[in-house]
Amino acid sequence: MQSEAESAPDPAAPTHVFACGSGGNRVAISITSDFMRIDVTGESLDGGIVDCFREALAQGVMHANMQVLVDLSDFAGGIDWTAIHAIVDLAPWGSEAGRASKVAYVNKSAWFSAMIKLTSVLFPKTQHRQFSGVHHAMQWLNEP
Repeated sequence: MQSEAESAPDPAAPTHVFACGSGGNRVAISITSDFMRIDVTGESLDGGIVDCFREALAQGVMHANMQVLVDLSDFAGGIDWTAIHAIVDLAPWGSEAGRASKVAYVNKSAWFSAMIKLTSVLFPKTQHRQFSGVHHAMQWLNEP
């Protein structure tokens, strides 16, 4: 697992990047203020993602209410539900006052809508939607 703070003149550039995985299986979490992007590639999602979340929370750059883009366009595998349950237990997701927590998933698979229903049960204070492309996902995330 890597963690590195980046300072870039572009205000939209991530200020923190956390990465885990090896070979073709990789998770990268990029955080800028109240926006988080999670890119998942490969054929398996494992407990490494939990370590990325723990590190971001420990550094104080991830909080319970964020606008999150999860890009699964290059992910062709299964979900490790043990890892997802561990993430549920890390923080009171969606419980902060202010702007509602939203998660937009980019994935073109028809079966993925069932996954969103399960995820909505695990993260009930967060809004979840599936999109076929990043552009529409970002439009929804940027709505007030």
